[in-house]
Amino acid sequence: MANYAQDFSLEWINIIIDNGQSIKLKLMFVELNLFEDLFSFTCSGNVILKDALGLIEKLKLDGSEILDMGYRKFADGEVDQRKFRIYKIGNRKPTGNKNSEHFTMYFTSEELFISEQLKINRSFKAMDISTMIARILYDENQGMGVKIGRIKGIQESYGTYKFVIPSLKPLEAISWLSNYALPAEGAGADMLFFETKKGFYFNSLKTLFDKNPFAVYKYQPSDLAGVQLDNYFTILDYEFIKTFDSLSATSAGIYASKLITIDAITRTKTITYFTKGDLSGYDSAGTSLNRFNKYSEEMYESNLKLALGNSTQSETDYIKQDLKSVAKDIRAETYIPNRIAQVALANRTIMKAIIPGNSDITVGKIIYVSLPSLGINEGNSVTEDTYYSGKYLVTALRHIIQAQGVFQTVLELAKNTMEQKHPSQSVVI
Repeated sequence: MANYAQDFSLEWINIIIDNGQSIKLKLMFVELNLFEDLFSFTCSGNVILKDALGLIEKLKLDGSEILDMGYRKFADGEVDQRKFRIYKIGNRKPTGNKNSEHFTMYFTSEELFISEQLKINRSFKAMDISTMIARILYDENQGMGVKIGRIKGIQESYGTYKFVIPSLKPLEAISWLSNYALPAEGAGADMLFFETKKGFYFNSLKTLFDKNPFAVYKYQPSDLAGVQLDNYFTILDYEFIKTFDSLSATSAGIYASKLITIDAITRTKTITYFTKGDLSGYDSAGTSLNRFNKYSEEMYESNLKLALGNSTQSETDYIKQDLKSVAKDIRAETYIPNRIAQVALANRTIMKAIIPGNSDITVGKIIYVSLPSLGINEGNSVTEDTYYSGKYLVTALRHIIQAQGVFQTVLELAKNTMEQKHPSQSVVI
């Protein structure tokens, strides 16, 4: 049997009420949206229903229900199945027929509910931050009780530390710890915690960008009716929703910044000068000389930050005499300027692309995007845009499944390097 680009099969979509009864919604469903986001901790979504049975009244829906769904890309493919917590009903309005109405049910991962219901008060001693985050996830006594099988990829972080979690919600604690985390290998401080349909991950942006492409997608406008599987990796439409903004980049500290850290114990200050050249593997954006004959990467006063640090304690005589009183250096001089620049650089060039639905794509994956050059070439041939084509990181996605047989995926893609390097400007205004 032939497979087509927008084939999909919604196997089931049910609502489970508090007595355990499962109610089938497949015949009522109008549209299903599933969301993943690299900068959000959990997955979420919504389902639009057309109700002629008085579902809300009869089931007395109150936000304690479970949404159970299963769908697959092709009839012979693997079923993606997942259960979510319903937390809100919105957009409820009549259809024009007095016997039916439309409404939207919003759902999210159970872990978000668990995090909102708990507070963590615990200390971690002599372990890396990745291990701390893993324990917050799976610990049933002082954590979220996530099943081990849902913890898919926890990248090792640098160093061992002692941290006290001061009565924070679990996801708040993970966010707080992530700011301090440095990858065990590679420069910077770009560790992110996120969830895909497969589970939870804690990875550095650099590690994600360094992966090989999951697939190659090419923009070639065509009528999808009857298109075979060889057109499965086609971009239906795209737009660049964000490109360079050198003024914002300058004020945000992407090119250069200055950090002053104060150690309240030793009463000393440390000044750190950051330049984007310290980060390997990131977009080497061209910068221009200003009237003082300096490049943007030399203008450290573009962004000034003040923070607490403890890098001088281990070298202070009256403290290092008692090794137990020496706190582990939290490396504020590294993680603060590096994290700001790396996260901003990863969002410097953002493309929105619509593709035939592909449930195999998750945030954190790399795809190669091939865009056509707009120039006229010899023989009217179509060549690739060598500037904006290349590897892109999937930072967010939305799977759209509609009752009339449409399955599309909307991708948000980030590019942190250019295949062709930016030229440096030597002209002074």
